Amino acid sequence: MYSLTPEINMMTDAHDECDALIDYLNGLQPLRKEIIDRAKNETFKISVRKNEVLPNLNSINGDCLCFIVKGLVRAFILDEEKDITAWLIDENHLIGRIRNPGAFGPTYQEQYQALEDSELLIFPYRFIDDLYAKFPETNILARKLLAIHYHMSQERSILSLIPSAELRYKQFKIRYPAIKSRVPLKFLASYLGMRIETLSRVRKKEKLQERC
Repeated sequence: MYSLTPEINMMTDAHDECDALIDYLNGLQPLRKEIIDRAKNETFKISVRKNEVLPNLNSINGDCLCFIVKGLVRAFILDEEKDITAWLIDENHLIGRIRNPGAFGPTYQEQYQALEDSELLIFPYRFIDDLYAKFPETNILARKLLAIHYHMSQERSILSLIPSAELRYKQFKIRYPAIKSRVPLKFLASYLGMRIETLSRVRKKEKLQERC
């Protein structure tokens, strides 16, 4: 079982660090200065050491989303004590629970673990909801962010359906070239739905083919 330690530095001023998030959002939808200023005031940073599990995001500042400024994070679930890696997320991506407008809650509670020393920007849903109400362009931004998340979910679903372990690993390398060498083998095997021994065999075979 993972534990939370005092190594997590909470609620650091994020005025300067927020620039990465603003650049990302502005690239999707131009934002007026008032929105940017409010985002800088409402956003704060947390630093998480390698291998640490993030605290429950709801306990930080209510329901919220995180933007990864630096590092690599995996999302995982526990199913009868079995640890299953659901997502691998690197810099300039969002993590957090996507709210369901219906009454159904999540089947499993996702948790997040830093695979490298990581820095994340936290912005609460109460602030996001306020933006939706006061600034129409943020609803356009939300739609684009949702489309990105849907596409990532679709890619993940397709990857899991590929029957060949070799093809799953090959597709992962094509789809995620920036993180293929940054993920510990056991978590990558879990993400790809195979045993560590199978992944090791696939990688060894690939290296031998590259030498030929």
